[in-house]
Amino acid sequence: MALAPREASGKASWTGFVEPEPGLQIPCTIIRGRQPGPKLLVTAGVHGAEYSSIEAARRLSRLAPDAFAGELTILPILNIGAFFQHRAFHNPSDDKNVNRVFPGDPKGTASDRLAHWLVSQAMSGMDGYIDLHGGDIVEALMPFSIYPDTHARSRELAIASGLPFASASNRKVHSYAAAVGLGIPAVLLEAGQNGLVTEEAVGLLEGGVKGVMAELGMTAKANQPAKAAPRLVRMEVATAPDAGYWTCTTRPGAEVRKGDRVGTVADLIGRWEKPILAEHSGPVLYHLTSLAVNKSQALIGIAVS
Repeated sequence: MALAPREASGKASWTGFVEPEPGLQIPCTIIRGRQPGPKLLVTAGVHGAEYSSIEAARRLSRLAPDAFAGELTILPILNIGAFFQHRAFHNPSDDKNVNRVFPGDPKGTASDRLAHWLVSQAMSGMDGYIDLHGGDIVEALMPFSIYPDTHARSRELAIASGLPFASASNRKVHSYAAAVGLGIPAVLLEAGQNGLVTEEAVGLLEGGVKGVMAELGMTAKANQPAKAAPRLVRMEVATAPDAGYWTCTTRPGAEVRKGDRVGTVADLIGRWEKPILAEHSGPVLYHLTSLAVNKSQALIGIAVS
């Protein structure tokens, strides 16, 4: 593998640091299974304060080599600067959202270069890719997966993850889209909220990865617990018309109907208050929990069948 240092060569299990660029070290685990098979890359911490995803990746790093076939590579904290600064969404090196700049640019700023490294080096030679997310400090959500909407194999991986919703996406700037651009089936798994580490969220993400491993043929499907088929949806997002105070009047999982009031945005000195109405009918997948909101920031995502 292109990113693995020399000391990892030939070892059944290795954990250490890799360097996307000089001076930037991120943790990495490579586990080689009991026999050759598919190669799977798992990342977490693309958003450094989504701690349930990072903890799930950390626990997956302890899998025994004899528990599966193939090779599992785990990068548990991709955006390590944001991780140590408790920073929601953005890379403190350039204030960019890493998951909005894929496939990256080797001549760009820090986030662009990191995304390019992930695509050109870490994804190289992989048979599958999973990007773990976990409800950032200002997000509450229902567990869901996202897959590129025109890629049937990625949809199969999303279904195999066992999360209750699987949302098709046509966004081209996300990690999973970059993987599919290389011919690698890919899925984003999301569970948890408000930057909290809970056993429920971590377990859902761990189980989601193991479900994908079974779908890829790395483990036996018969050994996986039975899960209900997810609801296949697309996510429609409402954004803030202006900066100010955000008050949400719904919650993750609640069913809303088109035209329902789901919250308000008000200015800071009481001159105006703007109702936010649901533009679609369906269950709420996530919403912003912060009182503060910026203009055009995502407020709420609704699952639409």
